[in-house]
Amino acid sequence: MEGMENVRCDNDKDGGRETETMEEGSDGDSNESLSGDEEEIVDEGKIRELQQQLVENPFLYDSHTELIRLLQSAGELDTLREAREKMSESFPLAEDLWLDWVRDEVKLVAGEVDRGRVEKLFERAVKDYLSVPIWLEYVQFAIGGMGTSDGMTKIREIFERAVTAVGLHTGRGAMVWEAYREFENAILAGLVPQAGFVSNKEKEKEFDAQHERVVSLFKRQLAIPLLDMEDTFQEYLDWMQEDKVADASIKQAYEKALDKLKKLKPLEEALIHSSPGLEQYRAYIDFEISQGEPPRIQCIFERAIAENCLNSDLWEQYTTYLDTKLKVKPLVLSLYQRAIRNCPWSVQLWQKYVLAQERYEEPHEAIKGTVDAALTAGLSSGSDYQQMWTTYCDYLRRRIKWDGEHEEELSLFRETIERAVAHLLENFGAEGDKDGSLRNFWALIEAKFCKNMAQARELWNQIMTEGHGTEANLWMEYYRLERCYGDNKHCRKILQRALNSVTDWPQAVVEAYIHFERVEGDLEQYDTAVCKCNAQIQRISERLNKAAEKEAYLQGQKKHARTEKKAQKKADQKQTQPQQKQGQSQKQVKHVPPDTESSSSNDRKRKFETESEAQGETESFKVPPPPGYKGPKVSNGPPPGYRGPKAAEEPPSKKPHIQTEADTAKSQEQEERIKHDPSKDARTVFVSNLLFSIEADRLGEIFSKCGEITDIRLVHNYRGKSKGYGFVEFKDKSSVQVALRMDRSMVENRPMYVSPSQDKSQTKTQFRFGTGLERNKLFIKNLPFTCSQVALSTIFGEYGELKDVRLVTYKSGAPKGLAYVEYVDAQCASEAILKTDGLQIGDHAISVALSNPPERKTPFNLREELTPSRAAGRGVGGSQMLGSERGESQNMVALLPRSVSSSTHQRASHRPGWQFLHH
Repeated sequence: MEGMENVRCDNDKDGGRETETMEEGSDGDSNESLSGDEEEIVDEGKIRELQQQLVENPFLYDSHTELIRLLQSAGELDTLREAREKMSESFPLAEDLWLDWVRDEVKLVAGEVDRGRVEKLFERAVKDYLSVPIWLEYVQFAIGGMGTSDGMTKIREIFERAVTAVGLHTGRGAMVWEAYREFENAILAGLVPQAGFVSNKEKEKEFDAQHERVVSLFKRQLAIPLLDMEDTFQEYLDWMQEDKVADASIKQAYEKALDKLKKLKPLEEALIHSSPGLEQYRAYIDFEISQGEPPRIQCIFERAIAENCLNSDLWEQYTTYLDTKLKVKPLVLSLYQRAIRNCPWSVQLWQKYVLAQERYEEPHEAIKGTVDAALTAGLSSGSDYQQMWTTYCDYLRRRIKWDGEHEEELSLFRETIERAVAHLLENFGAEGDKDGSLRNFWALIEAKFCKNMAQARELWNQIMTEGHGTEANLWMEYYRLERCYGDNKHCRKILQRALNSVTDWPQAVVEAYIHFERVEGDLEQYDTAVCKCNAQIQRISERLNKAAEKEAYLQGQKKHARTEKKAQKKADQKQTQPQQKQGQSQKQVKHVPPDTESSSSNDRKRKFETESEAQGETESFKVPPPPGYKGPKVSNGPPPGYRGPKAAEEPPSKKPHIQTEADTAKSQEQEERIKHDPSKDARTVFVSNLLFSIEADRLGEIFSKCGEITDIRLVHNYRGKSKGYGFVEFKDKSSVQVALRMDRSMVENRPMYVSPSQDKSQTKTQFRFGTGLERNKLFIKNLPFTCSQVALSTIFGEYGELKDVRLVTYKSGAPKGLAYVEYVDAQCASEAILKTDGLQIGDHAISVALSNPPERKTPFNLREELTPSRAAGRGVGGSQMLGSERGESQNMVALLPRSVSSSTHQRASHRPGWQFLHH
């Protein structure tokens, strides 16, 4: 570093003594530049190997950096310069790579030609990423050429560009401002008249102008929120030697900037403690966007991408901001060029670049060059290539002026889209042009604008013969095209072919065929259509029934195999239990208190628990307990106190946890910490139905997009395990409304419930959805568990505008086979019922009706009519009695004593609901 500073300082004084020394070393043996113990043995074979690798594949980043490092050690300056140039062609260079390069080149400057070459190198360096050190090196290099005729002007020009580029950098921007002021102060000091000399008016005027420059720099710097700006303000006061009183406007701007700095300091501190700090940068960007100052927004974006240059989402956000807010052509296009150099695999960036070039009316050759570069950049999948081709074909279609001469443009469009289809099918097969979207688009252009239905039909025939013949939606698109631009003869042919081919949704084809013949056909054609449709539906039903029978047979075989496996396990247990019981019987009898249950009751309990354990090892189904068993309702293992066959083999760590005083204190401490605070309800949401394994950091990631989070409180039990719910507290109340919209969103394949935070003992929870008749909402059941929300939207969207589609799931996220579809118009819902009730989706015939949930009524309570032994409310196996919270229990009616049943029936037969209960 010291040698480099000597080069910059002495270039104009002694002809560049350091440069001459460096050149002499480079002309002689390369090992002369290495001294004694510092000499390194350079593996020339490794250098040649890396060079060969980069010839074969120039996109190996690590090979580039390793080759540069080896060439630096070897002192091969020309080869090193060539290696750096090749790496710069393939990748943008990081800050340290550019600094090494420019510092090496600065040492070799011997004249104006060399200075011009280094200046061009600096210009390339400052364009890749925002870097304060590179700009400082640039301005220091410029100062070294101050002796030239335009040296002063060029230095000030570079300083102005530097403070524009990095002067708003809150953490490091002050370094450039201070360098600028030191430069101008040095010039001002040279204009101060020496003692004993009287300056003339021209000198005084020059001094005043320079003094004003320094004041202006202080004013501009103090108006920007920069770290340690208090020291800068004190330096300004010291510099104003006359009265040490700051100008009112400067002081006002300083205080305003200081207030803003207080808001920025937490964001800057968060960046200091994290690298690369993507989430912290996102929060910083959101804050600057909320302030609405474009230069500051650009600066924070540049800082973010300098440390996260491979994050394509960040580049997309930055380009979107420039596209929608600034709309400055040179700025936008240069940013896209940098974006695709950093993330060439992102098809979204390539697409947006092409659209930006078209928007700013770039030449066709430039846009074509961009598309060609994208297609050779190594996109990740066939769908990405399809998107790129689609974007280019859309652009070519927009170039065609249908009301004028367009033969050349139309010919180019046809050639390009044909080449695109061939490229996709050749390299990616059917997945390349999925659903034939490119040819679908091409056929539409041919039919609508060129009136060339023959070409359109040929394209659709290609699509349908490539494995899409069973898909109803594509046949319907083909039919609609023919209906709009073709003739009835071909419409009828398409519907007949579709009827014989479609397997996923034949009802749609049947409906379209019948409707077409009603509108266009005569009676004979209509009868033919009905006959063909009925026959085809019958054939499909027979195939589905056979498939269902086969599935049922396979399920029976699996069930039989499971039963045999259970029986074998029980037999094995019976053989091993007597030996284990002999060793345990004395211990068990020794510890049984005299006032415990009878031996027969214990035997029943032990038998039930053993059977339950055997069941639990294979399936989740639990054997119902025998009468009188008072164990826990739900158990994932043996009940407390159970000493079964495996008890002797269990290690001490497997024994049930006994709650201690410390656990109780921990539980009370947790409850104290999570205690409801009504003052924070307005900015807090309650989150539940979470996985027990979820952490607070994960919740922070999920809700960070809603606003700034001040606290996340997950509720734990006395053992420190999560209970699956908690509270998320925001800084602003407005964030709560954003968070509530995330209710029932899927987190780790499980619906997350988000509700307002409130004291449940003081408020009554209201059901989110309607419980009465809703004529614009449909209730659908018997859906396949694999049916998605998108599929439902596609099916029911045919009959009107949809307002909402909701799949009903368990709390675990597993589907129930139920759904609600809400239309904007009730008339559309009525039409959808007629068209979709009984519709076959896969192997399921769905049921569709208006949403009208039945009222949950508590049946008539007969507890006071029953004997005391029945009034306990539990039946055999712990089932609920009549009049219980969840409804009646039919087995309890059958088990009533005849005397009680007869008298009860006489007294209650006149009461409402008895007939329903007896039924």
